[in-house]
Amino acid sequence: MHLNAGKNLLKFLDSIEELAICYGRKGLTNDLQLIKYCDNNFTGDREFSKSIYSYIFKFAGGPISWKSKRASTVVLSTLEAETDTFTEDI
Repeated sequence: MHLNAGKNLLKFLDSIEELAICYGRKGLTNDLQLIKYCDNNFTGDREFSKSIYSYIFKFAGGPISWKSKRASTVVLSTLEAETDTFTEDI
């Protein structure tokens, strides 16, 4: 079972060889700061009328963590949605 799983993993990795996340070396000493971007899509989920929150952390020019999640509550304005972006536990 583990051998088959390992073979499948190697086959998968071989098929995505051209995909990569690139990190820059240019000015690396100056770019060693963590950057966070966050955004929301007000009522992005039309079925449940809830906003979609997302964030991405970048380091050295490349992404290191990202997530997107439907809000747990319904908001009534874009201001409320923007405020919830920073307080929602994603």
